[in-house]
Amino acid sequence: MAGNWLRGGKRDITVVKRSDPTYPAAGGGNKKIHKESEATVKTALVPPGRIKIGLRVKQDERVDVFQMIGKNNTVLPLTRQPPNDAIAQDLAAALGVAADEQWVTYVSDTNYDPSVYSKKFATTIELNPFVCGPNGVRVLLIAATYHALTFRNDHYVYGVSILPGENSQGFAIDLMAKPKAAAKKPPKPKKK
Repeated sequence: MAGNWLRGGKRDITVVKRSDPTYPAAGGGNKKIHKESEATVKTALVPPGRIKIGLRVKQDERVDVFQMIGKNNTVLPLTRQPPNDAIAQDLAAALGVAADEQWVTYVSDTNYDPSVYSKKFATTIELNPFVCGPNGVRVLLIAATYHALTFRNDHYVYGVSILPGENSQGFAIDLMAKPKAAAKKPPKPKKK
């Protein structure tokens, strides 16, 4: 999200859980997922501007809650866009969407300004119903760019949030982490 002179995506959103998700009943034997996380935008240069955000979810899921709270408990006001709007179509063209998926999109009502909101957010998401087996794990793709830019032709940032099934107790693995160098073994003594 550094400007329109850049092209393509960069994994500059890191999402870590703040607490274990909950799985309230959703009716019809289904369950929701309610997850609170902390998202950090790592991009060094983030000028103020209106932004648009996309969440890739299953077709059968609704996003009942999506909220971003910055420093001093300042809520970034977001307006959900209509299904399959121009932003969702742009995201589908740039990042893809499977037949059983959809892009749910939001636009900030005001300028996102890092000096006001920070680059670290408390986030809340609730999917209803949560389409995932109890022992499964889902990956939620999040992408963001400025309102005046496109995902297909301009610059955007993205990240992933892990949505565990109700019984899953996995641990976080950062696939982008650089491996640590192996400790050097002392040389073997020479045989005489």
